[in-house]
Amino acid sequence: MPVNLDRVTGLVVDILQRINRPVPYSLDRLETYWGKNIHEIFPTPPDTPQTRNRKRWKLGRTRSDDIQFSSTYTPLDPVFSEQYKHQYEECHTVFAKRIRPPGSEGRPRLIYIHGYMQPETPLEETVLVAGLARALKMEIIQVQPPHHGRRKPRSSLYDGEYFWSSDIVRSVESVRQTVWDTQHLLQGLLEEDDRPVGIMGLSLGGTIAAILACIEPRFSFALPLIAHMDLAAVTQDAPVLTRMRRELKEFGWKLHRFSQLLASWGWYDLRPQVGTDHILMLAAKQDRFFPAPKVEAMWSEWEQPTIRWYPTSHMGFIPLLPLALREIRKFLLQRYGHH
Repeated sequence: MPVNLDRVTGLVVDILQRINRPVPYSLDRLETYWGKNIHEIFPTPPDTPQTRNRKRWKLGRTRSDDIQFSSTYTPLDPVFSEQYKHQYEECHTVFAKRIRPPGSEGRPRLIYIHGYMQPETPLEETVLVAGLARALKMEIIQVQPPHHGRRKPRSSLYDGEYFWSSDIVRSVESVRQTVWDTQHLLQGLLEEDDRPVGIMGLSLGGTIAAILACIEPRFSFALPLIAHMDLAAVTQDAPVLTRMRRELKEFGWKLHRFSQLLASWGWYDLRPQVGTDHILMLAAKQDRFFPAPKVEAMWSEWEQPTIRWYPTSHMGFIPLLPLALREIRKFLLQRYGHH
């Protein structure tokens, strides 16, 4: 029987997470969120960000610049709001890497969000993301989620430790801030010019991309890769969240309560504001993070946009990215043509 990389990854991460610091108990503060409507959970930023741009590198005719701006996100929970001000200062600044290949002038642009615990290495930027930009002849802006990369708090042992954990208040606020910051970035890009902007995410980034496709009508296309948007199901299924499940059980919290919390916002009634013909889903048949039946359920609820299945696991999808890139390129060329 072949080894499932998802299971192995879960075992390795569980060992790593055993050295984590104790997670703050916040379940008694969830009343702050209960029954809010989706627009209260994800309000639209009211203004355009004041960005600072800095050159990062240039390889041939491909260049990378930093876009930086102050996050104007405000937590809903008053206790976490104080924690955010004093314990998570690194999250107060948004960082996005803008990669512009030759031939991208006048072409649509793409905001990309990476996965959970991804550290954003130079190799990923110069090979994977820059290679994607060159292949698509498209400007790609990789936005950094809070608690990752340069936004990782000094007290955090590794990227994403504070993003999704049994501190449900902090976890919900992490998703809220990622969505807010990405919408704020989108406003800045559209202020520059009116070229179409799409959203793409991988794994947990794909979940964020799916959420944004449902609440942000200004995105022109959406590419959620190996993901669905049911946060409660992710918490229940993902092999890397064993510690979270164990601690929630110790706290006396049943996972079905997470589904009920999401339902109270109208989560399960969300549908894309991006047209079905402008959505491409890529999925893995043996995925243990985002199991195929749940991805297929979202696909059906979304009125069956284009979907491409790969005979692999979640982690096994990574080596297949060159194949996925061909699918993405074909999809975008059919809709936006050659430069």
